[in-house]
Amino acid sequence: MKKLKDYYYSIATTKEVMKELLLVLLFTIPLTANAEMLGFNTKFDGAYNIDTSTSELTGEVGRTIGMYGFSVTGDIDFDLIEFAYDGMDFKAEYDILDANSTSLYISSGLDTNWGLENIVIGFTAEF
Repeated sequence: MKKLKDYYYSIATTKEVMKELLLVLLFTIPLTANAEMLGFNTKFDGAYNIDTSTSELTGEVGRTIGMYGFSVTGDIDFDLIEFAYDGMDFKAEYDILDANSTSLYISSGLDTNWGLENIVIGFTAEF
């Protein structure tokens, strides 16, 4: 029969094993899951400036919800080189003429200090 001390030791080791398993799952599942499969929009941009010898690698993860020509988009921006949060962007868009892709939009966002960015109203026309 187990002693009370052995019983507490087995509970403590089980908790440690579960913590380690949880950490492994938290780091591996997001890497293996496809963002589009989860319903998110993803975008990665990379650039190298020849004059200043600097490089830039940014990423966006967001979600767009649309219905009857009206869509709302929200995304989070990251600097992948510095591994830093760069802010959030929000955009509401209405397609006026779906045949030639003409739309009106309003957009804004939050910067890294959670301050409101400029509010922009504009239009897009594609031919």
